[in-house]
Amino acid sequence: MNKIFTAICGAFVAAACIPCGASAASTEMVLSPVSDNNVGAVNTAGYNVEVIRLVNKERTSRGMTELKLIPKLNRAAEIRAKEIARSFSHTRPDGRSSLTACEDEGLEWSAFGENIAMGYTSPKAVVDGWMNSADHRKNILNEQYRYLGVGVVESGGSLYWSQAFYSTYVTVTDSYTVNEYGDVNRDGKADAVDASMVLAEYAAVTAHRSSTLNQAQKARGDLNGDSKLDSVDASQILAYYAKNSTR
Repeated sequence: MNKIFTAICGAFVAAACIPCGASAASTEMVLSPVSDNNVGAVNTAGYNVEVIRLVNKERTSRGMTELKLIPKLNRAAEIRAKEIARSFSHTRPDGRSSLTACEDEGLEWSAFGENIAMGYTSPKAVVDGWMNSADHRKNILNEQYRYLGVGVVESGGSLYWSQAFYSTYVTVTDSYTVNEYGDVNRDGKADAVDASMVLAEYAAVTAHRSSTLNQAQKARGDLNGDSKLDSVDASQILAYYAKNSTR
């Protein structure tokens, strides 16, 4: 089965039909603001979900389908964000292609694309930056993608961003819309109640007590896709709730 791999960074696009196990190389230019944005310590909780919301706003305004979230795909994107803070490239520090971050999380792909950026100080700023770059915009508005993972980390006073666009030929059972993600109790919104449920589960597991949530609830609360619920997930839920409540 052939696969499509598209890596986009700056003005160069590398696109190839490649068989499973092969790789594609690319030459990159840094996508960053003109000014030097040294942002210092930043709480990036909820930034990944906000980026996906903004991407879907761009897509739906053009009559396109929304991209859904997969916890493991977010995890892969987070790993890539940490890696590009070390080496700003679609090639990973160990020499492998960026798409292997997806494979390392056990995700079988039929199409994969990556956007990366550095220096932008907010989800809106980085999405605007990508949309104003023709090559990055191609990934955001690509009809073949069905899922999106986003990673963002702060390092050395700057934010590093990664988008992992993904489609697969296998059934995905743990995908969520932006509104469903973090909505542990399934009341139609992610809020402080859901964050409290995540923290209660974390406390129960830490104290070796019985779980307070079922598997579906755990999946909805695992925002960073690391297969556990803890204060990090609760913080992301609260941060996203705060952004939505003031919008």
